[in-house]
Amino acid sequence: MTFDTRGADGSDLLAHAFVAAWNGHVRDGFEALFTDEAVWVPVAESRLLGRQAIVDDLADIHADWARDTTMAATDIVARAVTPDVAVILFHAVYMDASGTPFPGVDRAVMLVATRSSGPWRIAAGQLTKESPV
Repeated sequence: MTFDTRGADGSDLLAHAFVAAWNGHVRDGFEALFTDEAVWVPVAESRLLGRQAIVDDLADIHADWARDTTMAATDIVARAVTPDVAVILFHAVYMDASGTPFPGVDRAVMLVATRSSGPWRIAAGQLTKESPV
């Protein structure tokens, strides 16, 4: 089953912005997505605190293995918690330079987004790996 549930408040667009930043492979694309005090869990064994640490990590991986990848978001679901807080869930499909999905690589992404007087920003996020069979 495929979902693409637009948040009435536009919060779902943050998933698309994250994918665009990933596919752009430039630091500035990620810089604008996170709050100053954001928390990011890229893998279960790691937690990054603050926009600078998160963007540094993303820039590092895009200078290495991720530079030859692209991403697509599927099954996007956005739910408002309050008018200024939303949870966005999506599956991240990673593809090689030719657009072929990497077999066996399925990641779910959860973003907690906030906004005050501007666009939605990621306050917390986590990537999850699929469960072993």
